[in-house]
Amino acid sequence: MNSKMAYDTAPVAVERVLVAAEGGAGLIPLTRFALRFAAPHALARLVDVICNPAALVPTLLLSYPDWSEAHRTMLHAAQIRLNQAAHEAAEFVARPETELIDLAEMHRHATDALSDAARKWHTDLIAVASHPRSHRWACRLDPEELVAVSHCPVLHVPTACLGGIDAAVARVLVAVDGSDASMEALRVASRIVPSGATFRVVYVADGHSGLRDLLPRGFFNHDGTRALAEAEAVMKRASLPIETAVGETDLEYDAVASVILREARQWQADLVVMASNSRPMLMHPLPGHVVGRTLRDAKCPVLVCPPPAGRATRAESAGNSERPVTSEGAVSPPPVFL
Repeated sequence: MNSKMAYDTAPVAVERVLVAAEGGAGLIPLTRFALRFAAPHALARLVDVICNPAALVPTLLLSYPDWSEAHRTMLHAAQIRLNQAAHEAAEFVARPETELIDLAEMHRHATDALSDAARKWHTDLIAVASHPRSHRWACRLDPEELVAVSHCPVLHVPTACLGGIDAAVARVLVAVDGSDASMEALRVASRIVPSGATFRVVYVADGHSGLRDLLPRGFFNHDGTRALAEAEAVMKRASLPIETAVGETDLEYDAVASVILREARQWQADLVVMASNSRPMLMHPLPGHVVGRTLRDAKCPVLVCPPPAGRATRAESAGNSERPVTSEGAVSPPPVFL
């Protein structure tokens, strides 16, 4: 077996799953769902984030005694929620851990604080549930921002989906563009998605891209054929069945993300998988804003994987660690959404 085949089929050990939900609601169904992508012996850490009481009603000026009382009440309620969640989680996960992130004490943004907590705990997968952007939650866990600063894959589940994620993950849609980043996302999905799932890999060409006038005629068709052929080779080495499809933006104001979302809706996907960014210097077809739009508008869970060169090792994430680790590449700055 050559090195490429060994790399494609090497197992991904998701052994530490950090789970967070806005307001602490839905931690148990989210944890159950996230652990489907983890090893049987995986550890789970349940996280609740408490915002500054003044952020709840910005126009209300609280005196220090009032602020302190509100803060103390919020901390107490959050600790009770976490203890109850840990008690329920103990039925299906060994030694569930909890963590309470107090933004008022840390003076940090919720997303940054959660990302730092994930690094310090050597997290392999971050699972987060959040409300739509229109929901003005005081300590919003923005999935776009979390993907941009996280060292590991992020599984985002819209809060509206939490009540119906007990069903099997049977249909997985993977968006690729032929870049190393998108192929790595496909490899990760092939290794951690529960067995028995059907994979559909889609390549979307931007019919309105300005590059159409600069590149040779037929470039996008050839590029899509090459990308899907590479995806088929990856899945063949993993001994997994695959469907492929080519999409193209066909309306004046159509976008790549719109095509991906339509494909996911029409195919009734249970999970969408994509890379956090695409090939550098080429604005098609999966730049960062496509990931952001997909995270905002998807009606099903979305798994976003960092590119191979952007995946920090556990030791690099936590500083001086004594745990043995392996590296898949050098660490690069987090991707910027365009």
